[in-house]
Formats: sequence, C-alpha cells, structure tokens
Amino acid sequence: MTLQLPTHNGTHPQKSTDSFTIPQQKERLENLLYQKVQQGEDISPCIEALYYLASKQTTQDQLQVMWAEVIKERSAFNSLQRVIITAFAILGMIAFLNGTFRSVKPSGAVVNPPAVQAH
Repeated sequence: MTLQLPTHNGTHPQKSTDSFTIPQQKERLENLLYQKVQQGEDISPCIEALYYLASKQTTQDQLQVMWAEVIKERSAFNSLQRVIITAFAILGMIAFLNGTFRSVKPSGAVVNPPAVQAH
C-alpha cells in the first residue's frame, strides 16, 4: 500500500521513510491527517504513526546526548592517559640519566691541580 500525498500537480506515491528526516515525515503525516479529516476517513493509523515518530525522535535525541557523553568521557580518558604516559616517560628518562651519570667515573687522565700554598 502506498500513501498518496498531494503535490503541485496531483498525487505521487510516498518514497521510503528512510529518505526523509523525522520532521519531514511528521509534516507529511500531518498533511495526510488533515486530508483524511477533510474527507471523513479513519485517521487512527496517522495518529499512531505520529506517536511513533515522536517516540522515535525522543529516542534519537536521548541517544545523541548519551553519545556526546561517551565521546566527552573518552576524550577526557585519552587526555589523562597521555599525561600519565608522558609523566612516566619523563620519570624513566630522569632515572636512566641519573644512573648513567652515577656510573661514570672520572678517568685517570684528569689530574687534580696541585694545591696552591699561600706564602
């Protein structure tokens, strides 16, 4: 069954509902509802479809809010992870360099200058 919606030059079959946004689908259903009311036809399927679209829009809005929260949390976690990794890398370099400098002993070629005696 295809829905016949008014256009500029008559009627045409409705396209797949996936190709329209929810507000566009609601507008089309409202137009069809108005048409059916004027013709005295049963409007209960249109009312049910409008309730469904309202519910679907609410669900999509909730999912978008939840997804934004997930992205925000993931971003914060990634930032914290980078800070911790950087801190451990710096501490590792300090420990490595500290160990390197402690293990280096002065070579025997370096002679201590004689102490200057005061006269």
